[in-house]
Amino acid sequence: MSHTGNSDVHTVRVDGELDVDSVPARLRKSADWFDRDRETVIDLSGVTRADSAGVALLLEWIRDADQAGATLHFANAPSQMRAIIDFCALNDVIPMR
Repeated sequence: MSHTGNSDVHTVRVDGELDVDSVPARLRKSADWFDRDRETVIDLSGVTRADSAGVALLLEWIRDADQAGATLHFANAPSQMRAIIDFCALNDVIPMR
């Protein structure tokens, strides 16, 4: 994971797998990603594999951002992840760019 951005937009790039084995550690590492009144973009272009646990992690990040008073968007979700989001009818819940 790498962090970039200015004072208005904080971009976090997520790499590797987002699956049942990796999600708990990734959730712990994301504790400081969301700040009040700041937009965070999570770039998923580096995700090589995702399952339903990975999509659940996106929902958890949405909740965490909301609790922090931050705005959150996701970018460049891989097709495998988009298929799960479509199948679960979460397109209106998970903000994609």
